Amino acid sequence: MPLPFRGGVAFGHAVEHKDQTSQSKIQPFTPARLVLLMRQGFGAECIPTVKPGDRVLAGQVVGVPPAAEGNRPVFAAPVHCGVSGTVRAVEPRPSAEGQTLAVVVDSDGKGEAAPPLLGANSRDGVRALMREAGLTGMGGAGFPTFLKYDTNKPIRYVLVNGAECEPYLTGDHRLMVEQTAQVIAGAKALQTAAGGALGMLCVEENKPDAIALLEDAVRGQEGLSVVRLPARYPQGGERQLIKAVLGREVPAGGLPADCGVIVSNVGTAVALADALQGRPLTHRVVTVAGRVGKPANLYVPVGTRLSELLEYCGGVTGDARHLWIAGGPMTGAALPSLEVPVVKGTAGLVVLDRPENRESNCIRCGGCARVCPSSLLPFAIDAAVIAGDMAACVTYRADQCISCGCCSYICPAKRHLAHRVTMARSAFRENRVKPA
Repeated sequence: MPLPFRGGVAFGHAVEHKDQTSQSKIQPFTPARLVLLMRQGFGAECIPTVKPGDRVLAGQVVGVPPAAEGNRPVFAAPVHCGVSGTVRAVEPRPSAEGQTLAVVVDSDGKGEAAPPLLGANSRDGVRALMREAGLTGMGGAGFPTFLKYDTNKPIRYVLVNGAECEPYLTGDHRLMVEQTAQVIAGAKALQTAAGGALGMLCVEENKPDAIALLEDAVRGQEGLSVVRLPARYPQGGERQLIKAVLGREVPAGGLPADCGVIVSNVGTAVALADALQGRPLTHRVVTVAGRVGKPANLYVPVGTRLSELLEYCGGVTGDARHLWIAGGPMTGAALPSLEVPVVKGTAGLVVLDRPENRESNCIRCGGCARVCPSSLLPFAIDAAVIAGDMAACVTYRADQCISCGCCSYICPAKRHLAHRVTMARSAFRENRVKPA
């Protein structure tokens, strides 16, 4: 029986807006040009392996991680091209974080493929395949999958995360419905990579069609089950999912592996199933929703510019000033330009009316503290950041923030809580301040 995690919010059907695309079948879309960023979310920037004028094949490596220094792992995965064609340029291009080196490829429309990857059936073989195929987490930060499974700690459970609790996003839902067999094949391979751990497919109850198909698919299969979860944000957060499914707490500063668990996204499971069939990670499903003419779930090559997705989906509706978000509205990044391309962790493009969002003084209602899944005091961290008191941020453990946005969502004073708490957390990560 799933257990409630602390905090969070229940959006309800009207606020989730998933009905825009939850029944929209995945459609393929391939642009004429790809902009393949050498930094795909979390970690280091890859080194291009091609130069302008080179011909490339679909599935070919165009960027590799830099060499490791000493025993420290490199947090990056190879980048592969999703089309065949010619390298137009190797130059900086816009990304959600600013300018990032990119390989720009003009498609020839032929789809000529590079030699396929070799399959694997052992633990070491599957982990090596994860690396070679360029697998990363498909739900957000893009942490390299092979590093997550490269642990000497005993892993008892693999949780395949199909919660997809963000409003508007439905790509994982459609994968579970339309590619059920691939989800199951990928889940089994994740179990193998974890040393034969028990597998649990975790799905929120607002996706009954996906639950029914998965339950039918795992019936009679030993070591693999489906867990129904209440629809509550951020149910898909690693720590919250582990608490809800297993009742285990990931220690502060620790990893899920510290309590015998690894969590992988449904999209990552499908990407691993594709790799077992010889295909590296070159495509993903992106939900385009919100203030758009024709909301859709699109299967696109990594490197597709968001402007082209928006145009394909009928453009923007309404006359208000708009906010473009890569990902979901709670954890996604507001974009300065739609020329930013899809990366491996881009789950969606959501277009919203730009809010006024004028802050007023905190009324000390405590709502932000009640909904915080990490048991923080966002109002106190907010005040400390404004005052420049980073020592107080240490005391209030801002480093434990998961950037879920619940505090800002619930705040009646419209305080920019999530932004400032994330600023404090970033200071920890950049070693400007250290916890006691």
